[in-house]
This record gives sequence, structure tokens and C-alpha cells, in this order.
Amino acid sequence: MRLIARHEGREIEVEVERHGPDYRVRLGDRWIVADLVNCGRFIRSLRLEDGTQFSIIHHRDGNQHSITLPDAVFQVELIDPLALKRRHAEDEHGGGGLIKALMPGRIVRILVNAGDSVQKGTGLLILEAMKMENEIQATIEGVVDKIFVTAGQTVDGGADLVHIG
Repeated sequence: MRLIARHEGREIEVEVERHGPDYRVRLGDRWIVADLVNCGRFIRSLRLEDGTQFSIIHHRDGNQHSITLPDAVFQVELIDPLALKRRHAEDEHGGGGLIKALMPGRIVRILVNAGDSVQKGTGLLILEAMKMENEIQATIEGVVDKIFVTAGQTVDGGADLVHIG
């Protein structure tokens, strides 16, 4: 998965891929192998390939991530370039009510019901891809007409997820 991380006015390209039980992460030009384990709702254990281990506190609000280490706090915005590309296309073509999966994955949770009113940016469902949970958000304001998936279902990239009318 390729992302863009924004921190203190800088943008860094990030790529995350599974590497056996661990993750292989590219930050700019540097590759790191890391193991990340959830230890509680916000607490994570991060172990790097050299054996260095950190306990971190991670809060997420949409694309905004607050990461607290013992001696520092980082505010990072993680952006999916594919989502930006889709939003740009929707803006050019007047939006669209059909929300599709941008990548293959498993539906973890449905956050809305048919008939719910939603605003642009409202979380619709959680899609797990490459062991990362991604909140799929409404691209327009409207009413959820149809939910095409169920929790636990595996979907292909491009699959219809939700329609907003």
C-alpha cells in the first residue's frame, strides 16, 4: 500500500507491505522491517529488525494520526493517493453516489445502515487490506440507499460497497 505522510509541512512517500509476520515499510528512500502489535485500544508495541522496541500510543481521527513515544509526540496526516485521485475525478465529474473498493480486502465493520443520512467524509465501513484497517468514507452528502457488502465478506478491488442517493 502506498501512502503520503504529511508532517510539519513536509510530505514523505510511504509504502507498506507484508513481509512474513512483519511489515516492510519504506519511508522516503529508507526501508525498515518492523513488527507492530496491538496491546490495547491505543497502545502498540513496535519492534524494529535491529531489536529496538518501543511502546507507542496511537490515536487516529480520519487521516490524522497522533503518535506518542516516550520522549516525543508526532502529528501525521496519512493520505492514500488513490483516494485523492478518485476524489479529484469525482470533483471534475460532479461526484458520485457509488462507493467502490479501491483495493481488495475484507470488510471488518459496517458503520452505517440503509436509510442513514450521511455527510461527505462520514465513515461508512472499515476495509482491512494488508492487515491495515481503512475507513471508507462518504464522498457526497446524502442517504445510504444500498449496502452491497456484509461484515466478514472479502471483496475485490473495484467491488461495489455502498450507494448514497
